[in-house]
Amino acid sequence: MPRVVKGYRKQAMNTIMESASRLFFESGYQESSMDDIAREIGVTKGTLYLYFKNKEELLYEVCKRNTQLLEDNLDKIISEDILESAKSFFKTELELPEHLRFHWIFALGEINKNQRVRKILMESYENYVKIISSRLELLKERGLISRDADSRKLSLTLIALHNGIMISMMQGLSDTNASEMFETGIRSILENSSLYKN
Repeated sequence: MPRVVKGYRKQAMNTIMESASRLFFESGYQESSMDDIAREIGVTKGTLYLYFKNKEELLYEVCKRNTQLLEDNLDKIISEDILESAKSFFKTELELPEHLRFHWIFALGEINKNQRVRKILMESYENYVKIISSRLELLKERGLISRDADSRKLSLTLIALHNGIMISMMQGLSDTNASEMFETGIRSILENSSLYKN
């Protein structure tokens, strides 16, 4: 990877973030050093510092990139049929490589040990809540969800469903069963609450 060149910086940062994300997932955040990431890419550690001042900044940017991926995926599939949109979203998630699908899990072990990592993960989580809440507000405007619905609480519920299923997948739940559980959960939330407008 050459030195910072105008127009090359974004591509280089994406390469570093991709490798870091994969190593964080495979080895754990704490166990993955900047040396490991540099070796994975085939550059010196000094080269990494041209783009990221430390590993925590790299984690922050990885979380930010993955939040953008979530937002992009939501915007591609959101439609008038909420259940079909949710199923399409989950199908897209399952097509991602594991280090992107489970990107938030690799740092959970650090959440009580490292306050800076905790802050990064909490900020990333709050961004997820805001993104999903804003999409739910759009569905309210279209008359697909009751205007009385609390978008934040519904977002927290949907994230809890999603993350619980993802953890179960790491424990061996198959893609097929995960998809069925997600659909059942979404259907239950929609059909058994006053949030959904038929």
